Amino acid sequence: MNSMTIHVRREFWEHRSLWIAPAIWAAIITLGFAWVIFAVLPNLANHAGVMAPDAQTMSQMSEADRKEIEVAISEAGKHHHEPTDAEEDTIFSFSYFAIAAMVVGIACIVVFFYLIDCLYSERRDRSILFWKSLPISDAQVVLAKLGVALVIVPLGAILLAAVVQLLIGSMMWLRFHGTTLSAFMPDWSLLGWFKSLVVSLVVGLGGVLWYAPIAGYLLLMSSWARRNVFLWAVLPPIALMALEGFFLHTGNVARFIGDRFVGFVRQVHVDPSAFNVGTRDAGEPVARTHDLFDKFDLSDVFMHADVWLGLVAAAAMVFVAIRLRRYRDES
Repeated sequence: MNSMTIHVRREFWEHRSLWIAPAIWAAIITLGFAWVIFAVLPNLANHAGVMAPDAQTMSQMSEADRKEIEVAISEAGKHHHEPTDAEEDTIFSFSYFAIAAMVVGIACIVVFFYLIDCLYSERRDRSILFWKSLPISDAQVVLAKLGVALVIVPLGAILLAAVVQLLIGSMMWLRFHGTTLSAFMPDWSLLGWFKSLVVSLVVGLGGVLWYAPIAGYLLLMSSWARRNVFLWAVLPPIALMALEGFFLHTGNVARFIGDRFVGFVRQVHVDPSAFNVGTRDAGEPVARTHDLFDKFDLSDVFMHADVWLGLVAAAAMVFVAIRLRRYRDES
């Protein structure tokens, strides 16, 4: 276990983009929301005449002005529909999914280039000679790289998205608490945040299983190619699609590759009622999700034959990558 920990730490030392890129992207998202929360929304609210003054400004007003503002706030609260607990869960759950999609998206891009480069770069800079001089097996090295790509980085991205939403929720509360706009915004929902985090972890596990063959293929190319790894990784599939279309006039290869990339989205069956949006006249201004676990059906992800066949293919490609690393050091 200690040896595997050292391998994992080595990956983050040598490939700092694994954590720097998602962290920078999360900071950009947080700053973008901060700008909207502290600059854009108050400005729009002031122009619309719905933003109440803060406590300090209220204390400097005359008694008549304060009473007038209090009456206006009270009238706004009477005509405003207060979100129910289920609606608050929904708002925070879907906002978390949106943030998680942005963070995980950049993490997937980073992992793609990491897998292409991780085994090739150690041969390019000859650091493989040092690591082979240590009592470390090739299987440990390759599996550590695979674990970083398929477990640690995705898990870190999901948790990072949870932290970002905590920060955004805190900023929303700090800026609008005690103002007129606070009546139009749901309170922080710890239950909605926790449920969305759990669902994201389960969906992430399904994604890891589904995309494992792609990770195995990229590791194989990184271990095999002597140069221009990116081209060797992307050109064979493109060439197969082109040759099949030219000689056979079919698109089976393209459909197979496309299904491996986007098929996971189809396998995650989402109940359409999760996206139903009520009308303000009906008293339901937001979508209702009483139980997020009932809205996501992941049975096909874990039970589909393509998943397990893909895992077998991934295991075979990782085994070949281990054997190639054992006998190829560019020396």
